[in-house]
Amino acid sequence: MIKKIEIARVFGIPIKLDLSWFIILAFITWTLASGYFPSQYPELDNFTYLVMGLLSALLLFVSVLLHELSHSLVVRRYNVHIRGITLFIFGGIAEMEEEPPTARSEILMAAAGPLCSGVLALFFLIVGNFFTNFVPYAPVIGVIKYCVFVNTAIMVFNLVPGFPLDGGRILRAVIWNYTGDIKRATQTTSKIGSSMGVFLIIFGFFSIFTGNFIGGLWLALIGIFIKGAADAGYQQMLSGDILKGIKVSELMTRDLITVDDSLPLDRLVDDYFLKHRFNSYPVVSDGTLIGMVSINDVKKIPREEWRDLNVSKILDTRAIDFCVHPCDDATNAMSMMVKNGLGRVPVLDNGMLAGIVSHRGIMHIIKHKVDLKV
Repeated sequence: MIKKIEIARVFGIPIKLDLSWFIILAFITWTLASGYFPSQYPELDNFTYLVMGLLSALLLFVSVLLHELSHSLVVRRYNVHIRGITLFIFGGIAEMEEEPPTARSEILMAAAGPLCSGVLALFFLIVGNFFTNFVPYAPVIGVIKYCVFVNTAIMVFNLVPGFPLDGGRILRAVIWNYTGDIKRATQTTSKIGSSMGVFLIIFGFFSIFTGNFIGGLWLALIGIFIKGAADAGYQQMLSGDILKGIKVSELMTRDLITVDDSLPLDRLVDDYFLKHRFNSYPVVSDGTLIGMVSINDVKKIPREEWRDLNVSKILDTRAIDFCVHPCDDATNAMSMMVKNGLGRVPVLDNGMLAGIVSHRGIMHIIKHKVDLKV
């Protein structure tokens, strides 16, 4: 199932749409067309409200895209690879391979986003004044004023000093620069971000119970997202600290069970998923790794078709793009799996399949090290 759609490349950076983006695009369009614009411009017709709502929603996401693109272009100057920018239900996110290398680079990267949003708000304000004074066409003026508002809101909201918001990253960089301890800086700003998330959740539910259902639900969802991201940011930092110096070769499974790409799905289920304890297996063709197959891949196929289809029809070829080397740092393997939603990744040595490293195996080591305080 496709979850992200690449729609363009800007400065070599892939721009992707998560399927949830279409939901929020429709929701924002409907909200603006049925509530906001009719209350501000009651003299217009329903079709005009719909066009204004759709155009405003699209410009909102263009603004979010430019915000994230500014982050990406700045951090790329410090040799941090950007896998892409994804627009999704909560806005957008720049997918960095790693964190900025220094406190200074993080400040510059984080500040670029709010600065971009501020410039956009000023730009739309100037354009709006021009139309108000010289071309007073209400639908255009309404859309432009909305863009001024949302870009100002994006700038102000992102400057809140709680990780993972831009303000939190700036504060983390300041504390990091002052103390030299990025772990402590991340802990402090993650707690602020988590607290902010809890506040939004509580305030959101309060708004729901006082009659503002849509606004309250939206605040609560944003709060849940921010709290989860803040907690995950700190946990990722802890995991990285614990795994420091550990190589993939120390964690990988060497005794592999592989699946041939010609194997029928009914035999895959009976001889592998029901016999062994793994949820996914590396797939080979003539001894060469060509992908991974998981139990979720099989579940998408109707049971009556299992006998007629083989593994080659359902395997996930992303495994070729997400391989690691035995000498790679375990932190990098963990980060790759978390960011791409992978449970296991192949380990290649000189192009040959040498083992498998799993998220479960890495978490097992982390738990033991935490329990034993080593």
